[in-house]
Amino acid sequence: MKTTHKIAAALTAAALALGATACTAESELDKRKAAQGSSQIVNSLEKQNLEKKRDKEEDPNTIRYVYVLSYANIIGFYTAKGKVSSSGSQVGPEQEVVKHYGSYYTLDSAKDDGTYGAGDPGIFFFTTDGTMVETSLDYIVSDQPLPIDVPRFSK
Repeated sequence: MKTTHKIAAALTAAALALGATACTAESELDKRKAAQGSSQIVNSLEKQNLEKKRDKEEDPNTIRYVYVLSYANIIGFYTAKGKVSSSGSQVGPEQEVVKHYGSYYTLDSAKDDGTYGAGDPGIFFFTTDGTMVETSLDYIVSDQPLPIDVPRFSK
């Protein structure tokens, strides 16, 4: 009997110690948050560049110069007003987490137009006269005209 009590007491103590350790152990998320917050760089040049880029992108009156490329040749040139956007972007979330009978499932959400599936590739933008242009070709965007020879197109 005494041996049984000693074994039970040892098992109980081990379970309590293991349980206490599990409750106090840092989760992987907590470790990552702490590591992100411990950076010695408060305001890096990279961060300044990203903030400046964001400020320019969010200005609806910014003029951009868009050069459309095909096989490394410029085949189009546009003056755009506002941001150049991804055609695959949407306003709503791309996925939803749904709880069903105690289990969680991740489901694809309908796109803004009510359809499902992969979004359109490429970009779209609005020219200074309000025309929407969409392309999946390569492109260069600048906030100033670039010294690039642009082919002249006749209407």
